[in-house]
Amino acid sequence: MRKLVIASVTFSVLALAGTASAEGFELGARLGYGLPMGDAVKDAKLSDSVSGQIPIWLDVGYRIDESLFVGAYGQYGITMVKDCPDGVDCSASDIRFGVQGHYHFMPGESFDVWAGLGIGYEMLSSSAKAGGHEASSTLSGFEFANLQVGGDFQVAEGMGVGPFVSFSLGQYGKVKAEVPGAGTSDGDIEDKGMHQWLLLGVRGSFQL
Repeated sequence: MRKLVIASVTFSVLALAGTASAEGFELGARLGYGLPMGDAVKDAKLSDSVSGQIPIWLDVGYRIDESLFVGAYGQYGITMVKDCPDGVDCSASDIRFGVQGHYHFMPGESFDVWAGLGIGYEMLSSSAKAGGHEASSTLSGFEFANLQVGGDFQVAEGMGVGPFVSFSLGQYGKVKAEVPGAGTSDGDIEDKGMHQWLLLGVRGSFQL
């Protein structure tokens, strides 16, 4: 009887220790490639102005338990301008940030499948330089949904690496433009469109 009580207490302590270790702050970093889809504004495809982007994405949050992660995300995308004229220096970037949640279906396994959902804000900026002059514009608006699916290979305790896919749905609602000789204009977009980004890449995570 005494051995049974000791074994029961030992098992309870180990279970509590395992639960505690599943909680804590978690950091993530992602790298991949993004494909533009949909319309930047009505009847103007996003892919007509940019051909893609290389996203540098960070996740910061808290693992409430072994299955549920909640936190924030931020991304800086090195964006490729499409059909830049000869003699013109073109550049673009895509900044996205917001809040998100992940659910892990197989925590503690050697390969853990997870799914996530986020909402946020996006700013797509571009500039063109030629002859000592520079013109720039920024499209900004809400990211209504950011759907994510991925899998983590456990490479060490509290560390995972694996593939991910993200599909976001957003709408640019404002535009700011600076044109040499014409000054700066800032206002709402009347004919709005819906656009998407399909991101594929690799994510690494570390639990503190």
